[in-house]
Amino acid sequence: MKIVATLRHARKACGVLLAAGGFLAVLAGIGSSAQAAEEKELVFAGFGGSLQKSLQATVIPAFEKKYGVKVVYVTGTSNQILAKVKAQKNSPQIDVIWANDTTHYQGKAEKLYAKLDPAKVPNLSQVYDFAKDRDGIGIVMGIQALGIEYNTQVFKEKGWAPPTSWMDFWDPKYKGHVVFYNMPIGYANLLFAKIADLNGGSVTNLEPAWNKMKELKPNVLAFIDPPAQVDALFGTGSAWIGYNGSARVHDFAGTGAPVAMVLPKEGGILYPQQFDIVEGAPHPDLAQKFIDFTISPEAQKMIAESLLLGPVNKTVKLDDKAAAKVPYGEKEVTSLLNLDIGPVNQNLQALTARWTAMVGGH
Repeated sequence: MKIVATLRHARKACGVLLAAGGFLAVLAGIGSSAQAAEEKELVFAGFGGSLQKSLQATVIPAFEKKYGVKVVYVTGTSNQILAKVKAQKNSPQIDVIWANDTTHYQGKAEKLYAKLDPAKVPNLSQVYDFAKDRDGIGIVMGIQALGIEYNTQVFKEKGWAPPTSWMDFWDPKYKGHVVFYNMPIGYANLLFAKIADLNGGSVTNLEPAWNKMKELKPNVLAFIDPPAQVDALFGTGSAWIGYNGSARVHDFAGTGAPVAMVLPKEGGILYPQQFDIVEGAPHPDLAQKFIDFTISPEAQKMIAESLLLGPVNKTVKLDDKAAAKVPYGEKEVTSLLNLDIGPVNQNLQALTARWTAMVGGH
């Protein structure tokens, strides 16, 4: 009898536990549904100025309409954005960031970014291989060609042909009229590695580039940080030659400024623009959807036409007007030099300190 009673109590207890378990499962389901329902806002940290205006006029409203969500845009430079992500590492408040080659590498090394889920980002199958991170972290969402920017008015007045080589910066006829970006700006990091390569060095042997930069100093009008200052110097006619990304040159030329860009005979340099999902993002599923939408044919066409960034989706079709302003098509895109500057990025702090000392007092 005692045994029977004990069994009855055991069955009753099990029933209570099962009921409790079912109740907890329901609560968990409600919690999951609530979390999914809460993903109605995406926090995006990106660049400001005309790039922000273009993105907020095209890609972002299209994404908001498709998914019935709101995108909050937090503005900053690439370094400012990375600093925010670092500061929020224990409690992320940003979902997706706009990075360049340098800040993508730095953030990835510090495990600040999350992997993409191919099941949630099906458009990955349509992008060029170079646009995919080898570890599946982030995506190149558009590209510029890094080339030589020159003042068309000055060249016309002096009867000069357009420049043809990266080494033209050292031509004595440009003394006092060359503009150069400072490290650690992404453009500068890439070109510095290329200068080393053109002078017997490599990305792991940068001494030839240091020597050439010392030789260049008499020709340099200014070493510059903000791109707007480059525009200002070309606009006044003080700058005759420099280097820049294709999007910036075409955007400035579109205002009537006397500038043009050429890709040198040694090759233009591929300059990637990346989107990364923050590790521990508050809205992870929506972040994956945003990446997928960004590399869709629809969004890639918008990015090419408004942000002047070459599409990475191979299926995108551009008209002649848009295609003339961006790296476009497999032949043109793959002809750009895709430099691996990992060693530069690894030592960027020390290299920047040396650069600052070199240009100091210029």
